[in-house]
Amino acid sequence: MDTIKHPRDLPQTLFSIIIIVTLLCCAIWILHPFLLSVVWAGLIVIATWPLYTSVKRKLGGGTKLPIALMMLFLSATFLVPIVYSAGTLSTLLGRLLQWLMHVDKSHLPTLDFLARIPVVGEHLHSKWLALLHENAATFFATLKPWITKLVMMLAQGLSQFGALVANGLMMLLACLVFYLYGLTIARGLRQFAFRIAGERGDYAVLLAGKTVQAVAMGVVLTAVIQSAFAGLGMAICQIPSSGLLTGIIFVLCLMQLGPVIIMLPALIWLFYQGEHWNGVLLLIWTVVAGSLDNILKPILIKRGADTSLLLIMTGVIGGMLTWGMIGLMIGPVLLAVSWTLLSAWVSEANYQPLSATKEL
Repeated sequence: MDTIKHPRDLPQTLFSIIIIVTLLCCAIWILHPFLLSVVWAGLIVIATWPLYTSVKRKLGGGTKLPIALMMLFLSATFLVPIVYSAGTLSTLLGRLLQWLMHVDKSHLPTLDFLARIPVVGEHLHSKWLALLHENAATFFATLKPWITKLVMMLAQGLSQFGALVANGLMMLLACLVFYLYGLTIARGLRQFAFRIAGERGDYAVLLAGKTVQAVAMGVVLTAVIQSAFAGLGMAICQIPSSGLLTGIIFVLCLMQLGPVIIMLPALIWLFYQGEHWNGVLLLIWTVVAGSLDNILKPILIKRGADTSLLLIMTGVIGGMLTWGMIGLMIGPVLLAVSWTLLSAWVSEANYQPLSATKEL
């Protein structure tokens, strides 16, 4: 006796879709506290996977020692700067609080360098000294609210370092899992994409991975080289707090703003202190550090992926403006995958352009 096949009716299909979507939303809701750390870990592991495979190959093919070395590398790269920045910020906050509690007009600079300015220098210096002696009360009444706001902002930033350290630890734990089961996870993602869109979906997953590696090579590695080079120059020229300034330069390089924003005031400070030889050296160093971006980035991005440099840089800048630091990786991936899939879909059409006479 043949089995009677009943067709699936519309309510059954709708209820099935609603149940699946509800389960997916609940799963995302449960994973929401860890989602940012997991996404960051995935992007970092994809970006550093060539390095991991190279270390694994040089050590004979084992997994435990290469993974341990990669975890040490990531810990030194992410946790050490966070702890160092938290300590520097707390020290600066303590000094500001102490200065604010005991501030008086003796703490204000006399700005003696104004007197050395030709023509108007003596007049400006005398006006500043008169302001300090005659209008000190008004000056402090105007200055203290702004200093108080600055201290509150620093305290708020310091309070966020605890959450940042917690997210960093969760990110490192997720990185450990991805290094251990990376090949299995990648195979599952490719099978899922193939199940949805066939070979095009599989290619989209591969393209996303190559784009992340290209951004890591082109943007992140360039920022590391630029900031390290700029920090070395400031340390040689004896700029105070050169380590903290190097960290700020690294963030500015990731934001595509370059190291000149920090190095130019340091250069001016050197000439103001009379360190002319160091000033000339830092000037040359600043020109070279600012030019590294235009030399390294195109070469490294092209080595990572065969994708348009303009497309990747648009995704980097737009992603950072939209989603912050995590958009640095997500933005170019979305643009590259979307553009490639759209181009492939359009090119599949057998389009024959009309002749000029037929168009008329």
